[in-house]
Amino acid sequence: MTTLFIEADEPLLVFSSVEEAEQHIEAADVRDGIYTRAFGRAGEPYSITTEGECVVIRPIEKPADPESLRELLRRSLQGVGQMVPHDADLPALVAATEAFWTKRQRFVSAASRWSCIVLIVMLGGLAMFVWA
Repeated sequence: MTTLFIEADEPLLVFSSVEEAEQHIEAADVRDGIYTRAFGRAGEPYSITTEGECVVIRPIEKPADPESLRELLRRSLQGVGQMVPHDADLPALVAATEAFWTKRQRFVSAASRWSCIVLIVMLGGLAMFVWA
């Protein structure tokens, strides 16, 4: 699995694979320059481009930049209220970021399921009221 960290105006997006990122990122946002940098787990840089309406993410033939990824992850974790030791190394920051995003995704998925259930119940109630 190749975790991909993408710096954006959010300030960070985390995807479990390049393919997942390509499916979720919108080509218009790429063209608008919203995604400024992308890194693999060890700081290896990736490019984010478009081919028509498809997003294309590929490794860049440059040396890894672990310090830039380390600062991005530290800033992002601090931005969401996570305590981050100043001397945290890159593997610790990667693990903390992945754990935070996994927890966040579970919460969003659960909230989405409950929202759908509530909507179905409300529509059922409305239908009963209209036909009564």
